[in-house]
Amino acid sequence: MSEPKKKTGRGVKIALALSLAANLAVVGLVAGVAFGGDRAGGPPRLASLGLGPFAFAFEREDRHALRAALAEAGLQASRRELGGALREVQAAIAADPFDRAAAEEAFAQSRGLVTRLQELGHETLLDHIEEMSANARAELAENVGRALRRGLGGRSGDR
Repeated sequence: MSEPKKKTGRGVKIALALSLAANLAVVGLVAGVAFGGDRAGGPPRLASLGLGPFAFAFEREDRHALRAALAEAGLQASRRELGGALREVQAAIAADPFDRAAAEEAFAQSRGLVTRLQELGHETLLDHIEEMSANARAELAENVGRALRRGLGGRSGDR
């Protein structure tokens, strides 16, 4: 007699759904960085690549220059690659029977791409800062400190 199929636990299904949602959110955030403008009254979209305090600290022209540099560095191609990886995650989740190893591999691929996108953002930021004068860097550092004290633009408890 064959053994009955072991069902995937509810917790695993919830974790996979949450992980997929988080990855899709990253895709949306990255798209906003590359192609969106500043939201009225909201933080600049550079925050979504791990550049939060800098998104508040830079002047508008610097943020636009950084977005242009990100586009030139291949952000759009990386976004397409991440989209493909997330489609692999979706396919792995939808597979019947569920193949955990395939899902783990798909998640690992998307994680690697998200890390690469953050590295691209950080490298672009460092390139920009390297070109700044000492006075401009000092002003940026002061603005970053201010952004951190404000809680990255949100309301902090130490108002």
